[in-house]
Amino acid sequence: MSIEFPVMLFILYFLFYSGQSIYNTYLNLYLSEVGLDYSEIGFIISFSTVFLLIAQMFWAMVSDRVENKARVLSLLLIMTAGISLLFYSGTSFFVMLVVTTLFSLFFNPIVPLLDNYSIEYVDLRKKFDYGHLRMGGTLGYCLTVLFIGFFLKDSYKPVFMMVATFMAVAFLCSILLPAIKGYGKDESKEKRKAAYRDLLKNKVLIGLICFNLVFSMGLNFFYSFYPIYFTSIGGDSSLVGTMMFLCAVTEIPSLMIVGKLKRRFGTRNILVVAGVITAIRWLLLFIISNPSVAIFVNLLHGPSYTIFNYSLITFIGEHVPKELRATGQSLSVLISTIGSKVIFGYIGGLASSIAGPRNVLLISAMIIASGTAVFYAWSRNKGELQILKKEN
Repeated sequence: MSIEFPVMLFILYFLFYSGQSIYNTYLNLYLSEVGLDYSEIGFIISFSTVFLLIAQMFWAMVSDRVENKARVLSLLLIMTAGISLLFYSGTSFFVMLVVTTLFSLFFNPIVPLLDNYSIEYVDLRKKFDYGHLRMGGTLGYCLTVLFIGFFLKDSYKPVFMMVATFMAVAFLCSILLPAIKGYGKDESKEKRKAAYRDLLKNKVLIGLICFNLVFSMGLNFFYSFYPIYFTSIGGDSSLVGTMMFLCAVTEIPSLMIVGKLKRRFGTRNILVVAGVITAIRWLLLFIISNPSVAIFVNLLHGPSYTIFNYSLITFIGEHVPKELRATGQSLSVLISTIGSKVIFGYIGGLASSIAGPRNVLLISAMIIASGTAVFYAWSRNKGELQILKKEN
């Protein structure tokens, strides 16, 4: 790597995704540990997600207009660190509902805004690939989730102190990032409204976002409920950590080659391949009940999720006008998060309580297989899926 490589941004990715790995992997195990059932956990996921509609787009529009996008990241990170500690204020259903919702309002918007900041940084320097920066998050995720899995020893109470620590240190890194200006700051209110309407009216962009919604349903179910199911078939906290570690490790080679794959085969083709691999993954997890074999199956994570996510993020960054990039990234994440977590949050949790999480894995496989087939047919005449003319 060149001496000019943005080390601080790489470290920020490492720290943020370290904290995310703990929260995403062990939150629901903690909720289960304190006595909540699948349907209660599902309701908390759905309820907390509904409020993201306002928060996600609010922070995206702020980021597109501020003098320095890094300051928005700093605010969200320090708020997330503080709210993490509120999980120790009680263990009742109501307390968990309120704190999880409050945490989500500041935590979830960080992902698209951090990606947008990185895309802008890469676009200005033109020396690095976004995947090189995102690899910091992959390394943080896989190393932390493995270590924490062995450290917890099936007791999940310490996870929120760990999340708070990682987010606080990430905040310190964020205040050292170079300034990147929001391009929409000086535009008139009428022009911004027209631009937002154009973004929402674009059929190709909405088509990609809808495919992301379908793709994210099974993925959110996996992160929300599969660890609980995994412990019911013989896994423990150390094996959960090992599984998530290996999932994240598979992102590293995927991030190293996905840029070349995208240039050679095109966005449409690799999105379709990622969808097919994901359908195979959920189907195999439905069939398999051996924890060790299930861990092996999840090695398909990198060739599916990583390639899909990279392709969508970079495509929006390349084709959406610069003054709307944060909004475009957040719109994609918002629709996929709201839809998938609401549908596979409460409904998925309720279905898990009634039919069992194993059968929901089969439903997930059927949904992504159908969605991939529809996307393949819909995108046949879309060329390279040009969204908006790239500005010079």
